[in-house]
Amino acid sequence: MIVSSRVDAGSQKWKTGFERGKAMGARWVWLAAAAICGFAQVAAANVIAFSGSITQSTSDGTGPAVNNPALNLIADGDPFTVTLNFAGSISSPGTYPLTLTGAGMIFQDPTVQAIENAFVSASLTVSPDVNPLYYDISLTGCLSTGSGCAFGDQLDASFAILAADLNSQNAAATGLDPPHPLDLLEDDGTTDIQGSITSYTYIPEVPEVPEPSYMVLSGCALAAGFVLAIREQIKKEKDA
Repeated sequence: MIVSSRVDAGSQKWKTGFERGKAMGARWVWLAAAAICGFAQVAAANVIAFSGSITQSTSDGTGPAVNNPALNLIADGDPFTVTLNFAGSISSPGTYPLTLTGAGMIFQDPTVQAIENAFVSASLTVSPDVNPLYYDISLTGCLSTGSGCAFGDQLDASFAILAADLNSQNAAATGLDPPHPLDLLEDDGTTDIQGSITSYTYIPEVPEVPEPSYMVLSGCALAAGFVLAIREQIKKEKDA
């Protein structure tokens, strides 16, 4: 019958269109999942690092360190490095309350593998020196240990660099506020480790890959399962 043929043709056309719609929907879900799962884990951080050598340790009569006993291993003359990982950028004089990211802020003595990384906040100020060729940099990093920053649980640093080296690597630095351009205070100020500062580095936008969250992983798995289920259903309908 002509009517039956038209109905069958219309039904087949509707079925084909429906299958195409499901396939198109699956494709869009797949693309969205790929975008979320691929880009949700990408971030970038700027890094500032400075280094020097220890001029006062707990063996000089300060301390002993209680909240972080590893600091008692530090000796006069040991090299140290302070590293800050933070969001945003620094390119001119100003005061910058830093948003710590990734590894955050770390003080390290590589000779004895002593590390302090319990910093919860940091603020950095770049100001013109009396010599217009230089910038003065001061940093305060607050620790979560002890009674807090207001009671002497913090790291302070003060040094000068050439203004042209603000965004440079391996630049020379001159310590300010002698005799302790670096001052790491712990145990409410009882532990006092000091050091000189001789080198400065700025690294812009270091890529970092944070640990993917449970929600992101679950969403990616569900999206992948949804796409595979639709593809399997379409295949069965075609084979029927």
